[in-house]
Amino acid sequence: MDKLRALKYFVSVANTLSFSATAEHFGVPSSSVSRRIKDLEAALGATLFERTTRTVQLTDLGNVYLREVSTALQSIKMADELVGAQSKSPTGMLRITAMPAYGERFVLPALEKLRSLYNHIDFDVNLTDQVINLASNDADIAIRAATTLPDNVVARRLSEHHFLLVASPDYVTQYGAPKTSNDLNDCTVFMYRTPHGTLDWLTRRDDVWQPIDLTPSLISNHGQSILDNVLAGRGLALLPNWGVAEDIKAGQLIVLELQDGPLATRGITNMGIYLLYHPPKFRLQKIRVAVDFLVAELGAEV
Repeated sequence: MDKLRALKYFVSVANTLSFSATAEHFGVPSSSVSRRIKDLEAALGATLFERTTRTVQLTDLGNVYLREVSTALQSIKMADELVGAQSKSPTGMLRITAMPAYGERFVLPALEKLRSLYNHIDFDVNLTDQVINLASNDADIAIRAATTLPDNVVARRLSEHHFLLVASPDYVTQYGAPKTSNDLNDCTVFMYRTPHGTLDWLTRRDDVWQPIDLTPSLISNHGQSILDNVLAGRGLALLPNWGVAEDIKAGQLIVLELQDGPLATRGITNMGIYLLYHPPKFRLQKIRVAVDFLVAELGAEV
């Protein structure tokens, strides 16, 4: 039995729960995938999948085996890349995940520059608010806002990350500026939706962060649309400093300071934007050049 091929088939079936999808991915008949899996189960003396005519599910032992062999296969893949990377030009697929608004504004333009320098690197970019687990090898590099950082990763700080209450000069002229957090109830506000729900605004009262009960005029997971509404003078929003810095400098937005203290999201004020990667991957040329380039390019943005 070709053990390595059988393991690759096993991991693919475990992730897709489909023998046919695995067969299509590897360009082999479904019967070949099924036979390899059966040989693997026979060699282990264990059942890895529960099969019916309609469904495929991992057994408990299958889940245990998947966790162990996934790490081993990734190590083999990395070793192959290290040995194969003999040329001076980095090659291969580079998987990057970043927050949508930050990714659109900063990461994508930076990657265009990187592509022009290293045209043998291919890019798989996932702009999402979902936190991608680097340990699962779904991404090589993650760019995200954080206060506490995952274990076993290298974190390179790119910039500050805090929220500012902003409005256009036209809005302030027409409606006035709120002086306290209670005044926000009389304002038109726009709020951001994350994968976990609307990002509440909080104020600090009696040394405790408390949510402000607001009825937003617009809730969206598209940060640019919220910013566009604020720039158009339609209301207020609590937006990240790096997203509004240019508009504030140009005089298109005003930062509003409240008398009863600053606002925050989730009671967090000391966040930063970080580039994260696993240390062993830095040995890969594609990771090394990408990390160094992105830190140099993005570290000066805000």
